[in-house]
Amino acid sequence: MAAAPAIELEHVTKTFTDFTAVEDLTLAIDDGHFFALLGPSGCGKTTTLRMVGGFEEPTAGTIRLHGENVTGLKPYRRLVNTVFQSYALFPHLTVFENVAFGLRRREVSEGEVRKRVGEVLDLVQLTGRENRKPRQLSGGQQQRVAVARALVNHPRVLLLDEPLGALDLKLRKEMQIELKRIQQEVGITFVHVTHDQEEAMTMADTIAVMHQGRIERMGAPTEIYEDPRTAFVAGFLGASNLMGGTVDGDRGTIALSAGGVVYADPKHIPAGVREVLVGVRPEKVSLFLPGDETAPRNRLRGKVTDASFIGVSTHYLVHCPQVGEMAVVVQNLDDRRFSLGEDVVAAWNPDHTFGVAG
Repeated sequence: MAAAPAIELEHVTKTFTDFTAVEDLTLAIDDGHFFALLGPSGCGKTTTLRMVGGFEEPTAGTIRLHGENVTGLKPYRRLVNTVFQSYALFPHLTVFENVAFGLRRREVSEGEVRKRVGEVLDLVQLTGRENRKPRQLSGGQQQRVAVARALVNHPRVLLLDEPLGALDLKLRKEMQIELKRIQQEVGITFVHVTHDQEEAMTMADTIAVMHQGRIERMGAPTEIYEDPRTAFVAGFLGASNLMGGTVDGDRGTIALSAGGVVYADPKHIPAGVREVLVGVRPEKVSLFLPGDETAPRNRLRGKVTDASFIGVSTHYLVHCPQVGEMAVVVQNLDDRRFSLGEDVVAAWNPDHTFGVAG
C-alpha cells in the first residue's frame, strides 16, 4: 500500500463569530515535500496552518497527519513543530539552551541533548555560536536558531508561519535558499505560509494559492505560473496582461472584444467557455518595429507610453488600441531602446497565451 500523505485535510471549515476563514478545504500534502500556502492577508492560509499545528480547531472536517486522525489533539501531542515570524526565542538563554529547551523539558539525557543540539546547529550553520545570546545574532541567525529549535525534536512536519517576514530583502533571499537546503537535507515535510509570490516560487515544490478561504489553484510553481486558470491567480502570482475575448470553435483562436485576434494553445484555454480573459506575462512579450516580419504570430500595434530602466531589464508600457495598456519586460541584452511615443508592435508566441474564465 502507498504511504499515507504527511498531511490530509478533509472538508475542513473554520468559522469564527462573524466570518468563515476556511471553507470546505480538502488537501493532501505528500511526505518530504516543501509545500507553500500562498495568498493575500485574510485568505485563510495562516488559519489553515494553525489548524494543522493544533492551535485552532476546525469547525467541521478532519485533519490527519501520516494517516492518524489528529483532529482535537493538542499541539504537543502532534509530531509537528512551528516556526513563527517572531522567532519567540528566550532572550536570557544562549543559542545552545534555546535549541535544547524542548529536549530538556522531555528529560532527554545530557549526552543525547549535546549530540542532537550539535547536529542541528551544524545543519543550520551556527556551530561556534552556541554560547551567544539572541541579541548578539543577526536577524537571519535568529531565524536559524528558531528553525534549529523546531528540528531538534525530530518532528515529521515543520510548519513555517511567514518566518522571513521580519528580514530585510537581502537576508530574506539568502534564507530562502537556506530553508530549501535544510528541507532537502532533513527530508521532512515543510509547510510554508507566505504572501510573497517570489518566496513561494523560489522554495516550494508545490504551491496552493488561496483566496477567500479556498484553494483556487494548486501545482508546481512553473505549472501555475504558466497556466493560472483564474483571473485571481493570474494577477496574484506575478503580473499579467489580461484581455477580454471570445473563443472560436477550436479554442485556439480568440477574437478580442475591441477587435483583432490572438492565438493560443487550446490546452491553455478553459473548455466549455466562450467568453474569456486571455493573458500573457509581460516578460513573454517582445517589442518590434512595425513591418518586422520576424515578430511572433500574436501581434498588437501600439505606442510606447512609459519606459523604466531596471538594470537587467527595461519595463515598458505600450498603449494598444484593442486592449489598452500592455506591460512589457525586455531583457537588456543589447543597446536597443524604444523611446516614448515610438510606434511598436507588441508580439508573443501563441504557446505563451493562457485563458481564464471571463
